[in-house]
Amino acid sequence: MDFTAWALALMELLGGPGTALVIAAEALFPPIPGEVLLPFAGVAAAADGQHVLVPLAWTTLGSVVGGLGVYAVGRILGLRRTRAVARRLPLLEERDVDAAMRFFDRWGFPAVAIARFVPMVRTVISIPAGIERMPVWLFALATGLGSGVWNALFVVTGYTFGQAGGEALEGFVRLYSGIVAVLGVIAVIVVVVRRVRAGRERPAPPTLEE
Repeated sequence: MDFTAWALALMELLGGPGTALVIAAEALFPPIPGEVLLPFAGVAAAADGQHVLVPLAWTTLGSVVGGLGVYAVGRILGLRRTRAVARRLPLLEERDVDAAMRFFDRWGFPAVAIARFVPMVRTVISIPAGIERMPVWLFALATGLGSGVWNALFVVTGYTFGQAGGEALEGFVRLYSGIVAVLGVIAVIVVVVRRVRAGRERPAPPTLEE
């Protein structure tokens, strides 16, 4: 079972808390962006007769919790050790951390909110917020605002098709499941390519001359 299938199964099993857990985990393990999971949260809520604000609240909570987790890493490790860790991660490089630092230093609060709209960037931007010790409540507010708006686009779409039911829902699930499968393949390719490229760019260790 791949990550996406596991995530959907957990969301179905635990409902709202499971959805929040999956979205929080996506911040820490972002090969599969939360956008491919959010519509299904809306579909499930409509099937259970819940108000659309219920899945929106759970998904936004998950985004905030996940963001705080990455924020804590930056705050605890600091810049030097964070850059060292980035060298060992498959989807993160030192230059990503440096670019996020520059973006955050320039824009601050808006940077955190706007970054929630972009996969991977939403994860990386939490690092400089922690390193620069942005107040936790302010970081959570920016993350909640940005995530709430972005999540709503996908949750409401899924919720609308869930309420429609019938062939409309079946067609939506079939199409979106295909998109999820394609994105899963792309995510694997991205991981491999970035690791190969990083290996080629890393300087060879010095050798002793005879």
